Parts: sequence; C-alpha cells; structure tokens
Amino acid sequence: MSKNLLDTNLIIRFLVNDNPKKVSRVEKLLSDKDNVNILLDTIVAEIIWVLSSYYSLNKSEVIEKISALIHLDTIDCNAVLLNKALSIWEENNISYVDSYLVAVAKLGNIPLYSYDEKLKSISQVTVKEP
Repeated sequence: MSKNLLDTNLIIRFLVNDNPKKVSRVEKLLSDKDNVNILLDTIVAEIIWVLSSYYSLNKSEVIEKISALIHLDTIDCNAVLLNKALSIWEENNISYVDSYLVAVAKLGNIPLYSYDEKLKSISQVTVKEP
C-alpha cells in the first residue's frame, strides 16, 4: 500500500480536464486501489478557490466536483467535516472558508467567536463576540 500526498495543481488538472496526458496520469493514480491518496483540508480550500476564481465555476459546479472527489475510494480525507462544510456553503451566502469554520464549530459543538455578522445568521452554530 502506497501513501501519496496530493497537491492542488494535480487535482485541478483532473477536475478541469485541460491536459489529457496529465489527466490520464492522475486518473491512473486515483484508480489504483493500492494507493491511499491523502487530500488535506487546506488543499480542498485551495482547489475551491482556484475553481471559483480562475476557472469561474459556480458554487454548485464546484460542490459537485469536490463531493465526487472526496468520495473516491482511494482518497483519504476528512470527509465528514468536508461534507458538512460543503453543505453549509451550499445553503448560505458565505465563503467556503467561513463554511468550514462553521462546520468545525457545529461538529465539535463549540461556540464560534467572530465579528462576522453573516455567521450570526446561521442557525447551525452559536456565534459570540468576545
């Protein structure tokens, strides 16, 4: 069993399919059941940023791509937290990073301290000010 750490640019190639040779190599890596491909939460955030900003994908397209990616058998990631963050992002007019923060607070059952007024309107989390 081989453990691999995945970088953003590799996943971007795979998701946007803009370089057939590279996409083919990534597909081979991701389909090999002997691989455990580690996808860090920070890399997911960067992928979302690149897809949204550089490739101008809308939120639903990004969520669809990320959801499919994190459910691949050979991907090792924090799927529960990432799924929750994607769900919160989909349902609210906040950034993905704010959605991730809300998801951490919700799943950990801990209050979130912030001055962000948008976060205070999300019923899934208790937002406080110091």
